[in-house]
Amino acid sequence: SLLASACGLAPAAPPPPSATLGTPKATALSELPPTWTLAPTATLLPTKTPRPTATPTQDPNNYRIDLVMPAEIAPYPDQFVDRTGWIMLEGKTAAVSLPPSFVALDIVSPLMEMMQGMVEAFAEGFTDFAESLGDELGTTPETTPEPIDLGELPAFDFLIALEESSQSTVLLVSAGRGPETTTEDVLNEGLSNLESEFLVTSRERYNEAPLPMERVILSIENEELGRGVQVVYAILGPDAAWNLIFATSADLADHYLPIFESAADSFVPHP
Repeated sequence: SLLASACGLAPAAPPPPSATLGTPKATALSELPPTWTLAPTATLLPTKTPRPTATPTQDPNNYRIDLVMPAEIAPYPDQFVDRTGWIMLEGKTAAVSLPPSFVALDIVSPLMEMMQGMVEAFAEGFTDFAESLGDELGTTPETTPEPIDLGELPAFDFLIALEESSQSTVLLVSAGRGPETTTEDVLNEGLSNLESEFLVTSRERYNEAPLPMERVILSIENEELGRGVQVVYAILGPDAAWNLIFATSADLADHYLPIFESAADSFVPHP
């Protein structure tokens, strides 16, 4: 009967937790997240496209074509535009034949005249200074400087020819060469002097040319003239080297390329 009475009694409520008791110690199971807790989703961050590493080709004063495009060994062309009636663009170190529509622009003569004028102005200023100094010191200094002959400078060429109707140009520039100079060296020198931004589209080294010769074709972006094409030849002679550069608009490139090739074939170095 005691068991029956005990079963009939309602269970006593557990005593409230005392404030004096410490916080219940967490168990290992209590440290796990509840089963309904969503797993955190990884946030995908946008990735940046890696930028190309800077190379010497990005230095306009030290261009290196070998880092951009290897030379393709190509046979020298055997078919050229007829050069009957063409005129010779004569320089001190070389000459090249051009269509009669191209007119030569004399750049070297005015440059030499300007240099001569600078020398004469310097000599005159030195004379005036020496005479005034002699008056102060009570002496008569020698005020007649030795004349400077600019004609003794090494021969060089900087020739330009222009076709006004198409604004196409031809530039012949002589360059120094040493025993180890290659056509690639001459080409790099010419490309380092270009002021417009360009993209190399082809590069050929001719294996049967009359002289060691290399050619590149460039796509040019010019602020004033727009898109254009330049055909640059690097030519190596026994004692000198040259950059022969042809330029025209992108729209006329297909028409003028055979003309430029024929003009390059006419190149003749002077002994």
